[in-house]
Amino acid sequence: MVDRATGLRADLGASLALEAAAIGLATGGPLALKMLLDGMGQGHVSTALACGLVVAFILSWLGGGVLQAWRQCFSQNMLNRLNAVIVDEALASVMPSLVGNRDSDSGRLLGAMERLPFSLQVIVEGLIWQIAPTIVQVLISLAIILSILKPLYVVILALTLAGFALSAWFGAVRQNTVSLEASATAGQLSETMGDVLRNARRVVLNGALPAERQLISERFEGKRQAFRRMLTSQLIMALLQYGTAGLGLACLLTLGAYDVLAGRMTIGEFVLLQAYGFRLVLPLSGFGFVISQAAIALITVRDVLDMGREGQAADILITPPEGAAELVLRNVAFSYGLGLPGLQDVSATLEPGSFNVIVGPNGSGKSTLAQVMAGLLEPTSGDVVISGVPLRSIPRDQRYRFLLYVPQSVTLLNRTLLANALYPPSGQTEADIARLLAEWRFFDPARDIDFTAVVGEQGERLSGGQIQKLELARIARVKVPAIILDESTSALDPVSEADIIRTLREGYGAATTLILITHRKGLAEIADQVLFMKNGTLMRSGTHETLMQDSAAYVRLWEKTRG
Repeated sequence: MVDRATGLRADLGASLALEAAAIGLATGGPLALKMLLDGMGQGHVSTALACGLVVAFILSWLGGGVLQAWRQCFSQNMLNRLNAVIVDEALASVMPSLVGNRDSDSGRLLGAMERLPFSLQVIVEGLIWQIAPTIVQVLISLAIILSILKPLYVVILALTLAGFALSAWFGAVRQNTVSLEASATAGQLSETMGDVLRNARRVVLNGALPAERQLISERFEGKRQAFRRMLTSQLIMALLQYGTAGLGLACLLTLGAYDVLAGRMTIGEFVLLQAYGFRLVLPLSGFGFVISQAAIALITVRDVLDMGREGQAADILITPPEGAAELVLRNVAFSYGLGLPGLQDVSATLEPGSFNVIVGPNGSGKSTLAQVMAGLLEPTSGDVVISGVPLRSIPRDQRYRFLLYVPQSVTLLNRTLLANALYPPSGQTEADIARLLAEWRFFDPARDIDFTAVVGEQGERLSGGQIQKLELARIARVKVPAIILDESTSALDPVSEADIIRTLREGYGAATTLILITHRKGLAEIADQVLFMKNGTLMRSGTHETLMQDSAAYVRLWEKTRG
């Protein structure tokens, strides 16, 4: 991930160089102050040297802050690049799986991605640029103390560090458990709020707003309780750490003061010891907070990284067939589980370039069959084969090149009418779209179509029929081996539906195999093949005339249906 393509390597190198310079200034400052105090105490320091040591001490104090601020510029740039790379990889991996996941928790995924920038900030600025440099400073400080003072001081500092490490380890183990719980409750809250906001119309029009507000309040309360437990654990951890650090610092300075009074240590050496002691102890005392925050941050980053690893698309590009596709269903079965209806042993062949209609009563498995054929749902047994290529062998992000699926409930992006009409893989131009929508009476003939108008979230500013007309106009010139329209004309009147299907068939010709789910008898009559579904089973297949002669159940279907 840290490569030239992402631009992270240069930012990381600059950050490391600046941080190293800051560490050098931070550890050199107390040494300059010691030399100044000892020189003045012994009376053999010149004015020029004294001024130089003062300037060196001040520059080490101020320069370290300037260098760290400079380093943060590169660090923030690195964070932004890293966040973009991780989110891009996660989207590339997760989006195809969300298409076929009926229980997709997009709210949780969105929440994790929204928390990712802050989580990366905590990890990079906390763990990498706070804890790691402090450890380096500690090692340098111990080496300097050992070269000047007796080893006992190094032992005391080492014991202080060891005691802190033990208390930090104990707290981190406990903190990890409560952090997992806190992260889970935060994710549940994001998921619930996202679900409610996306379905605002359903909630309000059904009088369910008070109940949903109560549910969100319960989620907030669950999050509050989880974070209270996390903060309590954090407080206990801080008490252990500050207690250990305070005890070690008290022993260190008491022993130093005793040696100064006994003449075994100079004032400069005592100041050096005090400076390094606080440089060691005070930053270490804040490690507990960093670790506790990093525990949650690491969970968030891990979740998003896992998204990027799951179901990664294969690098092999599978070439779709030239011209129309032959679709073969071989003993296809599918189950939703929990007693819900599915598919049972469906076998059929759809000839290249043919017009196929799937009919049947509500709940007969028509849409399930269409989604299995489109690869949105994986069959529990059997195979779907497109021109000799098993569908399951085609990566999800390549299946659109073999077969395009248009659902009944089309959702538009919150963009302009034209942006949605030309959305890939549309082969249309603005003039093509305008002509088709005018022919299909998208608006009243006296009203011009404003292609710059924004359609709203999921196309809410358009009617159901307008959304379907716009979507069908979008795909009218798509060159793809097969297209499935899953009741994609259900919101249209019979005349508009017939006009649109005729236009599509004329446009596709023999280059595309067309599959349509419908409840209109007129479309079944002109189909090359009718697939009659009932109770998840393919009852019969053939032309409309053949089924009317051979299947009493098929006859009864149309006796109960107008159209």
